[in-house]
Amino acid sequence: MENRNEYLLNNFDRAIENGWIEIYIQPIVRSSNGKVCEEEALARWDDPVLGVLNPKDFIPVLEEAGAVNRLDLFILDKILEKMQRQIDNNVPIVSTSINFSQLDFQSADIINIIDKKVSKSGISKNLIAFEISAGSTAIEYHKITEHLSKLQKLGYRIELDDYGKGDISLLLAQKLHFDTLKFNMDIVRQIPDNDNAVKALSSLVNMATSYGIETVAKGVETQKQVDFLKEVGCSKHQGYFFCRPQAVQQLFDNFSANKHFLWLESATESYYFDAIDRINLHQTIGVKDIHGQTSKTEIIPAAVMEYYNDQITILRCNTTMKAFVYDNFPDNKELHTFSTVTGDGVPGSLTFNAIKNCINSDDTIIVDDKLPSGITVHLMLQKIAHNSETGKTAFWLTILSSEASEKKIDFLSFNQIIRSLSEDYITMYFVDLETNNYAEYRFDDSNSNVTIEKRGEDFFFDAQNDTEGKTYEEDREMFKTLCTKENILKNIHDNGMFSITYRANDSYGIRYVNFKAVPETNNSNHLIIGIYNVDPRIKQLQAYEKIREERAIYSRMANLCGNFYAIYCIDLIDDSFTIYKTTEGEAFIGGNAKGTDFFDETNRRIKSAIYKDDLAEFLRKVNKNNILSTLENDGIFSHIYRLIIDDKPTFFELRAVLSKENDDSKMIVGLINIDNQVRKEAEFTEALADAENLATTDALTGIKNKHAYTAAETTLNNQLAEGNAKDYAIIVFDLNNLKYINDTFGHKKGDEYIKSGCKIICETFAHSPVFRIGGDEFVAIAQGYDYKKIDYLLSVLEAKNNENRVKGEVTIAVGYALGDKSSSVNKIFEQADKNMYEYKQRFKNI
Repeated sequence: MENRNEYLLNNFDRAIENGWIEIYIQPIVRSSNGKVCEEEALARWDDPVLGVLNPKDFIPVLEEAGAVNRLDLFILDKILEKMQRQIDNNVPIVSTSINFSQLDFQSADIINIIDKKVSKSGISKNLIAFEISAGSTAIEYHKITEHLSKLQKLGYRIELDDYGKGDISLLLAQKLHFDTLKFNMDIVRQIPDNDNAVKALSSLVNMATSYGIETVAKGVETQKQVDFLKEVGCSKHQGYFFCRPQAVQQLFDNFSANKHFLWLESATESYYFDAIDRINLHQTIGVKDIHGQTSKTEIIPAAVMEYYNDQITILRCNTTMKAFVYDNFPDNKELHTFSTVTGDGVPGSLTFNAIKNCINSDDTIIVDDKLPSGITVHLMLQKIAHNSETGKTAFWLTILSSEASEKKIDFLSFNQIIRSLSEDYITMYFVDLETNNYAEYRFDDSNSNVTIEKRGEDFFFDAQNDTEGKTYEEDREMFKTLCTKENILKNIHDNGMFSITYRANDSYGIRYVNFKAVPETNNSNHLIIGIYNVDPRIKQLQAYEKIREERAIYSRMANLCGNFYAIYCIDLIDDSFTIYKTTEGEAFIGGNAKGTDFFDETNRRIKSAIYKDDLAEFLRKVNKNNILSTLENDGIFSHIYRLIIDDKPTFFELRAVLSKENDDSKMIVGLINIDNQVRKEAEFTEALADAENLATTDALTGIKNKHAYTAAETTLNNQLAEGNAKDYAIIVFDLNNLKYINDTFGHKKGDEYIKSGCKIICETFAHSPVFRIGGDEFVAIAQGYDYKKIDYLLSVLEAKNNENRVKGEVTIAVGYALGDKSSSVNKIFEQADKNMYEYKQRFKNI
């Protein structure tokens, strides 16, 4: 029979025509609702001769032969057919991703072919996503990004698969913004037990969030993994914990039989949960030290919650919020759902009332409340989105600050309480609802005693007709519309009270007041109405909101521009300058606002402030002639160096540009603290290195895995092409009888069997890299000493096989082939693999 690869190529067309290649779907589940929000299309080849083949068994063969684009376009056709069939059967559709080989994009027509197929089908383009692997190095990146960018502009989604095991250049490409990152399953499977994997994945999720990129975790298999991923903000999960891939026909059979073990997310719900998933719970605030300087940053306690039918459910919260709940609600720390039905004055009632207001408003709501522990908290609430299908509303809760009250109150008389609570009241009314008669009460300014100001016959008539002299013009219509007897009584019936805030305009001027009506406790036919001054509170909230918005703008500018210490404006005629400094800059530079010679003063001052190893380079580059020359060529000048801040080296950037001001050229120089940025980039680089190492290491044996072998094979092929490769041999190993061991003694014994075989191979070929490329398959690349001694080393392995055969221990089939410059490494591997199977057969016949 022809060899395996030739068979696959010769029968590829038959496989498509006869339905041997079948499309499978693996769902992607959203953590916040447990529903399928996306799907990934996979291919299986059920061959009558070779049996069921996974993509890794035949896609590399098609790629090498240049035929993989036909397979990928065939999968696209089948997915479009599936979606049309769903529409015809009233089955919801979610976005589906298709793994396209990077080799597909060598064809100049591939974009037009794809777009014609999708446009003809009538399926929305944003429901089709194209995945490329981060680990592939098949073609140059700029060609890939050019084609993918065209697809994205046409409306298709672009996803980066297997992120964490390969080169990150694609992610950092300026011309392309990926919609989604799919994390490599080798990393996901090691969380949360492997600390290195936890740190690496946390860093990668935070990085993706900062870029506005969605994340998907592949290979999710346990509840612990789901809980960890939700905590760090990875919102979408894929793996056997939820579902194995299913054939398309099986999915439709399930729909017909109403067997839904996973429900599809509807399009109307997608908007709601996308809005929830976009919330970043890792926002930080600066913490001031005793000198008022920012000494560290902390994550703000925050949670995403859902309100429905007087119930609040926690959907997501960060670790700081969890710690806050554990500290202040030790009896309820495992609770995830709370009732909002509480009595007035009960701890938490103010927050629950504020939440009810929040879900009916798009405004940010700030509230102070006291916890059962006595701690006062300052909370901020913001509605995120409303789910029109379920009636549920998501909101974001943040704890801005908390403090313990140290004041103790021993005794208060009832009169003291009344006076204190009435201090802000302007007027109160007592209204008889049967007659509408009323009494108006005022508070004596000298001692806060209540006095009757006047009596009236019809409160509601007088209130409607007295707005000219008491209500601000722009608020009069609102007051007249809302402050009717019918509307007030309806609100009291529905909510227990009526309240409205508006602007009064009387002898005291224009100010915010609150009109509040409640029934008398012992007689529902009487109303107590209070008008009290809320102007300071409203203006304080407005000022706080303005400060918060200004801080947000400053924070966004700081993220774009960096942490500026000072900006210098330099007159290029005489080098005189003006300085604009921040607080940190003034503490470091001093209080002077002007100078006579920027370059001379900089060179004098820098010698006492710069890290000594950076001085010579600074003096060489930061001078007028060099800066102007660089600006003329590049348009911008930048130099990074270290200054000594608080006795430690701190990274700064000096950045300069030219500016025209009233026909005069000025040089604008910024002094920017980039220490956090530099150190975060170093930490991120380390996290990526950890992730790549985890993704290329076999978890069972500790040696390199198949991904690492693929990379080594690519490197060796490049060396062969350049004529720089040393003599080499590919040696293929296969552990005999592993299936028998697993079936008879269990997988634990099988794992020990694999590790024993691995040890023999590594000890025999001690000078060669050894890779585990399958369950019982290993491969080594022999060069140098092992290449020269290969026959001797194989005789050592043969002797060990004979010894272990007698003992009933592990034996290893082996085959090798010597490399040559005319063949690819894969061809040498195939010859070695063939020789190994011949050895295996001979060994069985002994």
